[in-house]
Amino acid sequence: MTERAKFKGVINLIIKDGDKTLLFFRNDGFFSYGGGWWVMPAGHIEQGETALAAAIREAKEELDIDILPEDIEFSHIISNLASKTESFDFFFTVKKFTGTIRNCEGDKCVEMRYMTLDEVNNTKNVVSTTRQVLNAIANGQTYSELKEYRTKA
Repeated sequence: MTERAKFKGVINLIIKDGDKTLLFFRNDGFFSYGGGWWVMPAGHIEQGETALAAAIREAKEELDIDILPEDIEFSHIISNLASKTESFDFFFTVKKFTGTIRNCEGDKCVEMRYMTLDEVNNTKNVVSTTRQVLNAIANGQTYSELKEYRTKA
């Protein structure tokens, strides 16, 4: 008998300023290939929590902003077989929020920067899910797959 998959859920926040997307430079060694990577604000879905609720919670925990459910929309999901544990990564675009964005996890993320898609594609050390999903969204795709990490050195 084939074993059923056990996936974790991850949410990612797409926060825009015009044509730029907010990214964090994560330096804490979280990824299997070490720290020093650009990522979107993100977090794990907790037991009994919906993806939308996790997105709203993580926005408060990581960025100190408040988002109403009607001010966030689903943008993409990636079946991520490349992570340490296989996951479904949900991407939500934040349309509106209250508060001022600040980095509440300075021990994990040392810099925040808004980048255009061209900058994302030409910047080294952007995590492959971030690059792949932003390009997929730009092409109108809401689903993609990742089987191995690809980095741009």
